[in-house]
Amino acid sequence: MNPYRGLILLLAYSAVTAFAADAPAANPAGPVSSVVNQGLPSWLRFGGEERSRMENLTGEGFKSVGDLYLLNRLRLDMEVRPRAWFTFHFEAQDARVFGQNTLPAPASQKDPMSLRVGYVQVGTEEGPLMLRAGRQPLTFGEGRVLTDAVWSNVGRTFDSARLTVHHGGLKVDFFSGAAVKMDTPCFDEPTPGEHFDGAYGSWQGLVPNATLEPYVLWRMEQGYKAASGKIGSLSEKALGFRWVGKLPLRFDYGAEVTDEVGSSAGSQVRAWAGHATVGYTLPNQRYLPRFFTEVNRASGHANAKDGLQGDYDPLFGGAHDKYGLTDLLTWTNLEHWRTGFGWTVRRGVTAAVAYNSFWLANPDDSLYVGGKSVARSANGAAGRYIGQEPDVQAFWALSRSTQINVGYGRLFPGEFLVRTTAHVPYSIVFCNVAQRF
Repeated sequence: MNPYRGLILLLAYSAVTAFAADAPAANPAGPVSSVVNQGLPSWLRFGGEERSRMENLTGEGFKSVGDLYLLNRLRLDMEVRPRAWFTFHFEAQDARVFGQNTLPAPASQKDPMSLRVGYVQVGTEEGPLMLRAGRQPLTFGEGRVLTDAVWSNVGRTFDSARLTVHHGGLKVDFFSGAAVKMDTPCFDEPTPGEHFDGAYGSWQGLVPNATLEPYVLWRMEQGYKAASGKIGSLSEKALGFRWVGKLPLRFDYGAEVTDEVGSSAGSQVRAWAGHATVGYTLPNQRYLPRFFTEVNRASGHANAKDGLQGDYDPLFGGAHDKYGLTDLLTWTNLEHWRTGFGWTVRRGVTAAVAYNSFWLANPDDSLYVGGKSVARSANGAAGRYIGQEPDVQAFWALSRSTQINVGYGRLFPGEFLVRTTAHVPYSIVFCNVAQRF
């Protein structure tokens, strides 16, 4: 697929969907469900969202291969609240992909008619205690280690129990369960042999204008295949800490560090990852321009058979727009530097640009794409530099119900990719339209 043809199709699709979304302007106050819910009992509420995204990829596998396809996702929500402190929540989802070259479609893109969410909740998020049990998303912090992965066409949920304790500026969530595995022809079930437990805290007020978030996560799995190729039990604990806040003179900052220990099919787990960012917002109330720079690092390990697993496991984190807009690289054996800025073009319209550079943390280890090793050099002879990537994107809040996001990212191969692959630049152009109803 010619990338320019794909770009033209994406822009045409954007214009058509924007026009269609703008047509029902008779209800500018909110989604259609708000009108429907006004005629229902106060204990019953309905809602939903349809999202369509066209993606044009070129340079897949760093070869002269491309793909143009449409992702579509429909979610229907129902909430039953017989008491203010007692709630049932259900969400059905139908996720499909059209026109993709890869067959069958990966589980991250297709899951027709499934029960995505189904839980009972006792208590409220604002109250001192809340218990939620059933199928539910788990999202904390910036989503680097645990998130719903909303950019994915299917998302991520857990069959779990979650207890939230809230007192003043201190909040702690305890949870236990297993990730839901997508099963296209059948009902989605928890991942066999897996268990995931954790505690995630949030403390506001201990440091002025800052939030501290310590956490501990524990992932267990039977029949796990380690990096060495052995199959056995996984018992991996992640201890982490996130700190975000604001400084005088319109500066802001954020940092997160995670250390992983445990065992994996007989090997010891010793890995870590870190993130740090600083931003500055100019004193312009109309455009609110913000500049930022950040660094990310995740450990790698050269020898998969020495009894030590040093490759950082990103667990259940999300990667979208964190390590480049192409969403190609994984937070494993990676060093990443990023800088850019965003601004408000006009009311409801924002734009952002960024520049990324990537290196292998350990040149003797592999490059990981989507959690899988795709390139490796003998004795680090191919070097560390993966490449550079410019990104540009725009967000348009067409109404309270309709959001449009368009973007373009292109990864230019560096020394490592030139020596280990066909080194064709990888790029993505997308147009994402979300409509709440």
